[in-house]
Amino acid sequence: MLLQLQNITKGYGEPGTHSYRPVLKELNIEVAKGEKIAIVGPSGSGKTTLLNLVGALDQPEEGKILFDGKDITGYSKTELANFRNKHLGFIFQLHHLMPQLTLIENVLLPLLPQGKSNSKENKEWAEHLIKKVGIWEQREQKPSQLSGGECQRTAVVRALINKPELLLADEPTGALDEENANALTELLMNLSEEEGVTLINVTHASAQADRMDKKYTLKNGKLI
Repeated sequence: MLLQLQNITKGYGEPGTHSYRPVLKELNIEVAKGEKIAIVGPSGSGKTTLLNLVGALDQPEEGKILFDGKDITGYSKTELANFRNKHLGFIFQLHHLMPQLTLIENVLLPLLPQGKSNSKENKEWAEHLIKKVGIWEQREQKPSQLSGGECQRTAVVRALINKPELLLADEPTGALDEENANALTELLMNLSEEEGVTLINVTHASAQADRMDKKYTLKNGKLI
């Protein structure tokens, strides 16, 4: 099992006071390697909170998060940063590309902390992914010269450049029109299968969620 969340509880405000608002309550989920998971639920139900916990961007108040059998909830900030960089890829609703960089420079950006952005192997991997998603001709263009769909495809490639085991997508099609949203969903599914990447996709789009291997609804702090 690649990912296990065991009895996860998380809220906001000071526990035990009137300001405290529980969001996740003894939540459990197991995700196998290579699975494609969709998580749906209304705004404010805790979907992004859950994704932040899985992505080691936040810590639960109670419970354990196991990745490949290792409990990451006790990691230091440095260990968590290394974990994210080595094992995870992130795609957000907004692409968050650096406007001053070209498409290919944005793709290679996550490799800079490792000093590997200029290696032949990584440049070949970047070229492979950029061609696979159909934006090779735009590789020297900056985000302002790209369409919304092209920017989001660039963000997908950037998320995969470190060859992550787990890809986390937070409303990745939310800012796209229906045609581009469907194309991006198809792309994520194909890349997950072809590159062997586990996918957790948080979305409001039920039609896209239905195409994943499993669909969970986050309700009253738990996954159904």
